[in-house]
Amino acid sequence: MEVKTLTSSQYFRLLMLIFGVMLLAQIGTGVVFFFLRSTQEVVMQNNTALGEIFQYLIPILILMPVLGWLLSKNTLKKLKESDSLSDKLRAYQSVLLVKYAFFEGASLSSLIAYFMTGKNLYLGVAAGLVLVFLSQIPTQKRLFDEVPLSLTDESKLKDPDAEVAEMPLKD
Repeated sequence: MEVKTLTSSQYFRLLMLIFGVMLLAQIGTGVVFFFLRSTQEVVMQNNTALGEIFQYLIPILILMPVLGWLLSKNTLKKLKESDSLSDKLRAYQSVLLVKYAFFEGASLSSLIAYFMTGKNLYLGVAAGLVLVFLSQIPTQKRLFDEVPLSLTDESKLKDPDAEVAEMPLKD
């Protein structure tokens, strides 16, 4: 299997790309649902039966980001300072994907509830989740705080041209 070696700057750009795509999916879905709901209000009925289900389901789904955060903390605790930098960075990328997916799942569920019921509360919940998601932007400082790194690893990550991670390429 082929691998691609990433420099520090490429690795952080990859993390920002993942973050940006997931943010865009949440905001884009919200804008589309808001536009459809507001322009088609005459033909779209407010489904009260679904509204009753969502009033119990959405508060539970709001806890999804907390679950994602807890899973990420537990996974990162298993990393050792002696592990290779490439392995730690691949694990960190995977952890971020899972954590972001939990945010996105909760946000999209709230948007679906808004679209189906017309209750602005669910739109507000989704907006709040997006705002909290914005606080999870991947930065070098956050990586240094969350991943156990040696001084050598930190110096490599601070050098934008240093090769830090090997990512497998799919054929």
